[in-house]
Amino acid sequence: MLTPTATASTATTTSSKNSQASLGNKDVFLKLLVAQMKYQNPLKPQDPTQMSTQLAQFNMVDQQTTSNKLLQKLVNAGGSTAKQPLSGAGYLGHSVTINQNQIFYNGSNQKFSAVLAGSASQATVSILDSHGNPVRTMSLSNLASGSNPVTWDGKTDTGATAAQGNYTVQISASNLNGSTVSSKIQRSGVVDAVRFTASGTQLMVGGIPASITDISEIRL
Repeated sequence: MLTPTATASTATTTSSKNSQASLGNKDVFLKLLVAQMKYQNPLKPQDPTQMSTQLAQFNMVDQQTTSNKLLQKLVNAGGSTAKQPLSGAGYLGHSVTINQNQIFYNGSNQKFSAVLAGSASQATVSILDSHGNPVRTMSLSNLASGSNPVTWDGKTDTGATAAQGNYTVQISASNLNGSTVSSKIQRSGVVDAVRFTASGTQLMVGGIPASITDISEIRL
């Protein structure tokens, strides 16, 4: 059984051999080139254009070999992208469903979902402005367990059109026995921007930032 020290030593030795082999290949080429120049016919010297071409070809092959090694290191470090979750910019353009009760009213109907842990005979959905004041209260009935679509038309309880901006959605639900049914709000949209902040990566969906950890579903 190899100890960590022995493994590290083996890796170092292998890397050293690879480097020496690469250097040896370069030395062989340069020695051949020097010998070619040294023993060329003085009356018919080597064509400088041909020599330049040989040098250029060698340089291209050397660069390609280096690039292949770097790519292999990236693959080994990151693994297969097919097995890895998307991160950051990989979400751009995808449709996602988010466990979030924040919405941005821009003058259009706002659609979200009331997700219930069980069926509910009645539920109350409240729309709060940025100061926490309720602007609209909607009463719902006979909701099924799971996701239930809800639409806010942007109207307040007085019938006026709400000001454009950020709003919070709250929900409370109960069953026929009057017991509280666990519930939450989800919303869906397309990721149109990604922000990298000190607190983590944020996805911009419908004008509202959301954490990657809040995503419950992603679609093409």
